[in-house]
Amino acid sequence: MSGLQKQLTVGFGGLLALLMVVGSVSLYLLTHYSHTVERVFNDNYKSVVYGQSMKDAINQIDDLLQSSLIQGTAHADAEFVRAHDDFESNLKLEQNNITVPGEREVVAELDARWRRYTKVLAMIRAIPLGDPTWRTQYRNQVFPAGLAVREESQRVITLNLDSIISADGEIRQSATSATRTMYALLAAGVVLAIALIVVFMRSILAPLRTLTGSAREIERGNLDLVVTVPTDGEIGQLAEAFNSMAGKLRETRRSDRLKIIRAQRTTQLALDSLPDAIAIISADGRIDLANHTAQRLFRLRSGIALASVDQPRLLEVHAQVLATGQAFHPKGFETAIQVFDHEERFFLPHALPIVDSDGQPAGVTLVLADITGLRRLDEMKSNLLAVVSHELKTPLTGLRMATHLLLDERTGPLTPMQADLAMAARDDSDRLNTIVNGLLDISRIESGRALMELARVAPQRLVDHAVEAFRAAYRDKGVALGIDLPGDLPEVMADSVRIDHVFSNLLDNALKYTPSGGRVTILASAHDAVVEFSVEDTGIGIPADQRTRIFERFYRIPGQTNVGAGLGLAIAKEIVHAHGGDIWLEDQVGPGSTFCFTIPSAADKKP
Repeated sequence: MSGLQKQLTVGFGGLLALLMVVGSVSLYLLTHYSHTVERVFNDNYKSVVYGQSMKDAINQIDDLLQSSLIQGTAHADAEFVRAHDDFESNLKLEQNNITVPGEREVVAELDARWRRYTKVLAMIRAIPLGDPTWRTQYRNQVFPAGLAVREESQRVITLNLDSIISADGEIRQSATSATRTMYALLAAGVVLAIALIVVFMRSILAPLRTLTGSAREIERGNLDLVVTVPTDGEIGQLAEAFNSMAGKLRETRRSDRLKIIRAQRTTQLALDSLPDAIAIISADGRIDLANHTAQRLFRLRSGIALASVDQPRLLEVHAQVLATGQAFHPKGFETAIQVFDHEERFFLPHALPIVDSDGQPAGVTLVLADITGLRRLDEMKSNLLAVVSHELKTPLTGLRMATHLLLDERTGPLTPMQADLAMAARDDSDRLNTIVNGLLDISRIESGRALMELARVAPQRLVDHAVEAFRAAYRDKGVALGIDLPGDLPEVMADSVRIDHVFSNLLDNALKYTPSGGRVTILASAHDAVVEFSVEDTGIGIPADQRTRIFERFYRIPGQTNVGAGLGLAIAKEIVHAHGGDIWLEDQVGPGSTFCFTIPSAADKKP
């Protein structure tokens, strides 16, 4: 037997013997105590059960009365009879089970209150449910009488529980004796444990303390430490293994340092060669690595805190990625960051989480893509569409007027063939006029010339006004149109005319793609500082591969036959964004689709 093993055997042998003594005495005391408790429980447990059953019966009768009051329909007599018989049977059982002093008087009072309760119960059940005196009789007589019966039932329970606890002091005396014995054994165990600690302190704990201190030194980076333990046992062998481990760690550290330096230099050179601004940020917000573009344009230098850089948008992206554990990808050019480097440039932030072996976020990789050229192309496209739309407006107005004059036959009668051609020209010119007006609306909103007349307005008013214009169309097609809005929604800051255009587009699309017999529902809910509106339908739905493009201008889902220019959702998106909200299509399984958009609430804004 080795030295440490012998020491542990001697030390814990005494504790094992003490544990066996304590266990034996405890087993005897628990057995005696359980017999006493069983005898007491047999005398009083039945009365507690009877009392609780009577309370349950009264509660059941009261629940039936309240249910009748709320639902406006009376319950069957069988339910009242069942509860009444249940109370009567338990009352008789309790009257035959008087075991505690004073219990007979309590049961007699309970019986008297029960008789009074049955009288007022029979009186109110004779009154028709719609009679105004029904509620008054219930509140003034039935409910107080039932409460009195419950109180007396509880007194029966309390009286018997008190008897169980006291039990003429038998349980208390047994517990006191057992406690004293356990205290004595505990004191003996404490004394023995202190003695063992003193004896084995130098032989076991002192070398272990030395090894613990050495381990902490290595944790701080002191790998040159050598541990000396004056013993030949297992602890001495542990010290030799510890010294060997420290030596190998010293060799590994020198090798790893060289590898890390080479990897950092290679990574830095690779990042510097990229045109985009790239930075790696730790979970606590410190910049670990940044390429030349990030340092020059955004002052993202290694070692500094992201909060010290005047870029609040980057702080928001960093916090969002760490909180959600999901990558951040911007939805459009609106989130681009503007910088000046001899010229105006725009960068779009992308962020990816860096996770550790446990799947927890350990940092963020931030990529600021240079979209200056793409943004200029987008602006040129928007300007071109605005100019073309504006230039088409005047000749298009003249063309529409000409077709309408021809169809009115103010210039002379038309042959059937001429009338058909004029009607086709009128329909095409009207459709072209709708497209031009949509393009002009988008152009005005993007340029800021279409100023929003924001005002406080109730969400219910916005929804009611939008729904009213579509009720006839929904009724003609056989599609149900429902509204589900909570009554406590806060007011929103909105341009009623513009938001009505958003609702009209969503309701019109839902009507087009929902077959007869389907349903469209408008819902709303409050979230933080916004109110979220949803338009749900049970229509044909939108294919998953097409959902990311439905808000693009002129985009139409392939294969659909409904006439449209593909501008409705694009205009709705611009209107919602101009309000400071967001619009999206919910991901869902099965048929139908759900469009959602948000509008800032007016809770903290002045009218």
